[in-house]
Amino acid sequence: MTTENAPSENKLVLRYWNCAGRGMLMRYMAYDAGLDFTDDIVDIDEDFLGGTWESKKKYMPELAGPFKALPVVQHNGSTINETGACAQYIAEIAGYMPNSPIDRAKVIMICDHIYEDILINISYALWGFRDWDRDVIGGFAGPTSGLPLKFVNLENVLAENAGGFAIGNGVSMADFAIFYIVDILTQRMLEVESGPQAVKLLFGDKPFIAAHQEMMKARPNMSKYRSSAQWKKYGPYLSGKGVMGNRTHELELGETELEGIETLASKLVTCLE
Repeated sequence: MTTENAPSENKLVLRYWNCAGRGMLMRYMAYDAGLDFTDDIVDIDEDFLGGTWESKKKYMPELAGPFKALPVVQHNGSTINETGACAQYIAEIAGYMPNSPIDRAKVIMICDHIYEDILINISYALWGFRDWDRDVIGGFAGPTSGLPLKFVNLENVLAENAGGFAIGNGVSMADFAIFYIVDILTQRMLEVESGPQAVKLLFGDKPFIAAHQEMMKARPNMSKYRSSAQWKKYGPYLSGKGVMGNRTHELELGETELEGIETLASKLVTCLE
């Protein structure tokens, strides 16, 4: 699992930026399953800030796929774009999709809920493309119908399954999705002033999520991966802004990732206390 050697056409390749973002779900599953693959990192400084992605690399199908974007999965001569499709393909070959059609649909339901209603809204708000109050914290029914309700939903999913997994009697893509979103938000919020209180208010009354996090962390390959040098290259950063650190101001890209996370945390404290 290296980025140093050019992979053969048939080699499994996962390609994404050096942040967690929309690529972490497929990465977690691939490492947990012990798949033989190349974890190909596209560098935000070199390619995004340096301009080579926008001017050249996104137009190279062998790098950016048919839709000219990341994440990308390549395998056996085929290339896949889009977050959900990439993650589901890895889940399929790793054995992390149930056999039952209804259970498969439930796994996709949970992953879509996390991606569409939590991850993307927060990610876009960090870049200033969505509004924290309207699109992340709140909803049509008031300030607790947005982000707080989504995690209540995930707690209820886990509470309904006596085995501790999201769906059925074994780990699935949904378990990795739940683990990822809870973990990355917890870790980033604990780095800002209002974060510890926000974490307590958001997750402190959710024992099933807490138990699930510990179960997933204890998986041997997950533990090994999360302590590796490879994970440290991108795992701590929710978005590309996290990689840039304080440079977002001089680059005229607005708040840093942690400044955005503080905005989120302080608003959660205000609406949940």
